[in-house]
Order: sequence, then structure tokens, then C-alpha cells
Amino acid sequence: MKHLAYWRQTLCLTAVMFAGCSGNSSNTTTPVSNSGPNVGTEASEIFRNATYNVDVQTNVVYGQGQSHVGWNAPNPITTDLLLDVYTPMNNQTARPAMVFIHGGGFIGGDKATEPPVAFARYFAERGFVSVSINYRLLGDYGTLPDAYVGAIDALPLLSDADKDQLKAMYPATRDAKAALRWLVANAEAYGVDPDMISVVGGSAGSYIAIALGASAFDDYVGELSTTEDPTLASTNLDQDVIVGAVVDHWGGPATVDLLETVDGVTRWAIDDAPISIIHGTEDLTVPYDRAEALVDIYSQTGAYFELTTLQGAGHSAWNVNVDGQPLTALGFDFVARMLAIEVQP
Repeated sequence: MKHLAYWRQTLCLTAVMFAGCSGNSSNTTTPVSNSGPNVGTEASEIFRNATYNVDVQTNVVYGQGQSHVGWNAPNPITTDLLLDVYTPMNNQTARPAMVFIHGGGFIGGDKATEPPVAFARYFAERGFVSVSINYRLLGDYGTLPDAYVGAIDALPLLSDADKDQLKAMYPATRDAKAALRWLVANAEAYGVDPDMISVVGGSAGSYIAIALGASAFDDYVGELSTTEDPTLASTNLDQDVIVGAVVDHWGGPATVDLLETVDGVTRWAIDDAPISIIHGTEDLTVPYDRAEALVDIYSQTGAYFELTTLQGAGHSAWNVNVDGQPLTALGFDFVARMLAIEVQP
């Protein structure tokens, strides 16, 4: 089980709730990486500069989830899980896809706020099908496996608010994984190549995105039965998803490590999705050492990573440029390289 200090650090997701968290400085330049990238298939008509108009379909239901008045309280209600789809107006039938997961400390945030919309449009204008998702937040009190509740409640000295935030990670990640399965199930309808799916996150959304790139098929599904959570049956359980690339903005490894705490099974492995780790040295919400922890993990497993250190930047530094590039372009270039997409000028 992870040491208490680890969970104290990993809980620094919202500055208002955990104002005492601080980041470490680093002299690391951009990028730092280990081995060569995984290579996928080639997609046609992907462009570096904006080319396509974009059709936006909002509030598409990708499944359902349960919501309780408190953790696992009786008589839950069923809630629809919603996403927005940004489709390039071209005639391609096997396009790569990018799924954006918003931040907000597992307490707030929305698929239609500025960073998700900016990334979704940027990728779609260049030939990707982009998806921005909502997921259940802490206040929804999504259904939890009993073992998950017990493991978190057993962590010493954490406040109830700390434990609630850790518990909220499970239904949020369960929903995001359901969104990926929905995308695979509807790949033909949206002209998506199901073997070319990438995930981009910010803050809490990055904690989720990292888990999607490192989790096994049964994770965030097999811990609950359809008797305990009948809404699982609405989430395309027969579909498998292989994430081709993850772009992490100021996230950390805690979502994956929590499952290890619950069942003792290590998820980190050499075949985890390649990851771009982007983090500011002065992040007071999610400390920079969370990026360093990811680097250590990926270095040990041999899975591919790139670290981009934002010197002097704090949390949610969406307006930072790296070598003259906005973060949207940085993420696009990483995903294209990892999926071996030939990008036109």
C-alpha cells in the first residue's frame, strides 16, 4: 500500500481545497524521453494547418451511470453520460480519433469549457474525429466497489474530503473508459479507425487519461457486477479499446496506483500507451514531482514517454507556448508521431 505522504501529495488537485501543496523546480529541458515510439497505421488527409470545417454534435448519450445520495446509498438514480463529437467535414471513413477529458479536481468542470473545445476543434480541423466527454463528479456519488471503499477508508489520517476525492476517481474513470468503448462501437458511424484512438486530459482529466493508457480490459468494469450497477450493461461491455497515445497536462499516477492499493495488481507495463507528460515547475495544485513520478514509472517499465517541463509555469497553464507552439499543436504533433500518421503541411 502507498505511504500516507504519497496520497497527501496526490490529492493536490484543487488549489482551493488543498492550498498547502507546492511543486518542485527542475532544470529539465524539453523534451526528455526514453525509447522509440510505438508505430501505428497511416491515416490519409491529416494536416498540420487548419483545413476542414467542423460539425459539432452535442450531448450525445454514451451510456448511463448510477448516482447516489452518498457513497453506495440505497435507491440510486440513473443518469445519462454525455459527450460532444467534433467531426471534420470530409469524406474520410477511417479517421483517427482524439478524446479530451476535462479537469476540475473530480468536483467540477465540463466538456464545453475552453480547453476541451480548443483541443477538440484543433484536432477536428486537421482531420481527426474529436470527442469531449463529461463524467460523473464527486457530487454524483457514483457506485463504488466495496473493496475500493474499504481500501480508501483504511488510509490513516486523511479527512473525509480527502477520501471523497479519491473515491470520485473510480466512477469518473469508469465513465471515461465507457466513452472509449462507445467510440469503438460507433466507429463506422463516425468514420473512425478504432485502432487509432488517443486521449488528452487536463489535471483530473489527465489522471483519468493516464489510467486509460495503462489499465487492463477488465479494469473499471470487473470490480462491479451488473447486479450492483445495472447501468454497466449500457456501456458496450463487449468492446475493447487500445489507446494509441496519451497527452497528460499536469496529471499524475494516482488513479492507476489506487487500483494497485485495492487489489495488489500492478498495472504499469512496457506496453502502456506512449505518453506526453507536460507539467509546470511551479504548479501549486498538482506538484511537479507527480510528473517526475510518471517519468520514474515509465523509465522502469520501458514504456515510451516524453517530458515537457514548463519552467516557472503553474497549474492549468493552457496559454504557455513551447518553442513557439501552443499546447494544442504540441499535443497534435505527439499524437500524430505516436500513431505514425503522415501529416501534410
